[in-house]
Amino acid sequence: MTKTRQQWTRWLWLFLAETIVLLGCAAAFTASVDPYQIYHPVSTGRPILDIRLQRFYVAGLARSSRYETALLGTSMLENIPNSAVKRLCGGPAVNLCVSAASIHEEAAVLKLALEHPGTKTVIATLDFNSLSGGVTGQVVGVHEVFPQYLYSDSIFEQVPYLLSLDSIRTAIHVLRGVPDEGETTNADWPWKFPAAMKFDARSAVNGIDPSDINKKYGMTNLKLAAMEKVFADNIFPVIAGSKGVSIHFVFPPYSILVWHDFEQRGQIPVYFAFKKWLIGQTRQYPQFDVVDFQDRADIVTNMSLYADVYHSNEHIDEEMVAAACHGSQVLTEDNFDARTQGLLRLVETTDAARIVAAAKEH
Repeated sequence: MTKTRQQWTRWLWLFLAETIVLLGCAAAFTASVDPYQIYHPVSTGRPILDIRLQRFYVAGLARSSRYETALLGTSMLENIPNSAVKRLCGGPAVNLCVSAASIHEEAAVLKLALEHPGTKTVIATLDFNSLSGGVTGQVVGVHEVFPQYLYSDSIFEQVPYLLSLDSIRTAIHVLRGVPDEGETTNADWPWKFPAAMKFDARSAVNGIDPSDINKKYGMTNLKLAAMEKVFADNIFPVIAGSKGVSIHFVFPPYSILVWHDFEQRGQIPVYFAFKKWLIGQTRQYPQFDVVDFQDRADIVTNMSLYADVYHSNEHIDEEMVAAACHGSQVLTEDNFDARTQGLLRLVETTDAARIVAAAKEH
């Protein structure tokens, strides 16, 4: 009996030792290849990226890329090559945008960008709908996995990355070096919109009912107090201690039809009040300013610049980046009334039905 117990004890110790060795080998393999680039650039020097898994890849791009300018936020600024940002702002750049990112997810990316030793400028989109998920939730209607462990600085929290079968399979896939359909090795323009996404007026209004514009999108009505809390709780703790980095929050130029939707849902006063509150916060947090493209009549009334009522083409993305880097289009307490009234007049002097009908004729 004693001999049998000793044999079982020995077998258990051997099993434990072998398990630890196997887990160690798996972790070492994942860390050495590092397909998501959490610790260093991918070992092959040729990352394979997938826009469907942005939330996984962006954490590594923020940690391991060489950059001075970081773009982050939602899809409103993802369709621009890093080389264009370098041309406009000077210095290397990285695109850390995530489609349909919540402000909680955006704050997690912002934290990594501010911790990066080379960062000089951060340009972050600010979409009203990114505030719809509450303080820690995702955007209402979005159910993508957010791998918080990849954004953590704790090696213990990163264990799921080091030991998961998915990470091992992805590492092997990277070593093979052949991207699957939907993946890309274009590190300069990783989140480029697909060729099927056409920027023309007819495409922009496809499926739009001018009497109920939100029927196609199902965006959530927001309340001012909730918007303020969601932004403040997520962003201010991240930027409070930042020094030497210029942070620009950019309101992207939704088409005029979006503003007609906001009018139909009674949201314009709420969104204007949020903007006024936000620029007031720059007194306490001089680390950031607010760049606003939403009153640019030459853009928002030109439906041929849009693929849908929200997304404008990469040339408009370039204008937003250039404005942020060079200090133009800044919304301030001095120009707030004039600019918001100008946008309101655009809504009042245009007709959604006529805009849709004209776009369909193109």
